[in-house]
Amino acid sequence: MNEERNTTIGQELQQARLDKGLSLDDIQQSTKIQKRYLAAIESGQFDQLPGAFYERAFVRQYAAAVGLDAVAFMKKYENESETPAEPDLSAARVDADNVTRTGMHQPEETVADKTRSMMPKIIISVVVVAIIAIIWAVVSSFAGSAKEESREQSTVSVTTSQVVEKSATNASKTTASSVKSDAGSSKTAASKSSSEKKSAKADKVDLGNGEVNGAAVNYGSVKVPNKAVKMQLKAVDGSSWMQVSDATGKVIWNGTVENNDTQEVEIPQTATGVVVSIGNALATEVSLNNQKVDLQSQNASVWRLGMSFTR
Repeated sequence: MNEERNTTIGQELQQARLDKGLSLDDIQQSTKIQKRYLAAIESGQFDQLPGAFYERAFVRQYAAAVGLDAVAFMKKYENESETPAEPDLSAARVDADNVTRTGMHQPEETVADKTRSMMPKIIISVVVVAIIAIIWAVVSSFAGSAKEESREQSTVSVTTSQVVEKSATNASKTTASSVKSDAGSSKTAASKSSSEKKSAKADKVDLGNGEVNGAAVNYGSVKVPNKAVKMQLKAVDGSSWMQVSDATGKVIWNGTVENNDTQEVEIPQTATGVVVSIGNALATEVSLNNQKVDLQSQNASVWRLGMSFTR
């Protein structure tokens, strides 16, 4: 069919449809021809149809759907010079909605297309091979570790037996050495005990007698070693605030000692004496180099302790 005749056919079919009051959707429903093909027929664009066979078949079905005499209509526009071509039904299909759809062009699959289609299979194969290789490597590693552990255990057994033999040989030597060592240890212990006694004697202080004067007690001649001494401040039956100063009034330490706690204060070698101010004498114990000092506080809470050192 030529273009002019196609246009005339399309216009006549369109007019007949409109005269019937039908839409292209109605024609598609009755003929099962896709709407886009029906629109192509009405616009004379027969080149949009699948082929010459479908041109005549679709035109015939369209004419019958709009109430025309399909046979007479086809003869009216018959072109004797045209020989209908055999339809290519290789790609034709009927979808679920009973509409016939055909593929006009089926390009030949290229090497690249074939390669792309095979890629998923190739990738899966490579992954499977890799997994098998990993499993084999792990199994081989465990097997090798087991053999190595067995060899190590054999070596340890031999070494242990050698050690036992050497231990038995050295046992007698050790016994003799122990006897000598015990004798030496006895001498060392005796020497250490003697040193500790000398050290304790050297650290000993002589407090002398304390004299009470008002709310204070003063120890006027406390003999101390010629080095730094330590004072212990202990709180019993309650907390107590205290301050320790040297003879010049310089504060060495001050603070609150909590119940059952002991604060140790180091008195420097240069100090010629100390003054201890006590906020709760009834709950306070004072010692110098661990020798307890009699505060003689006479039930007073606020108290003062004075000490003068001789070295």
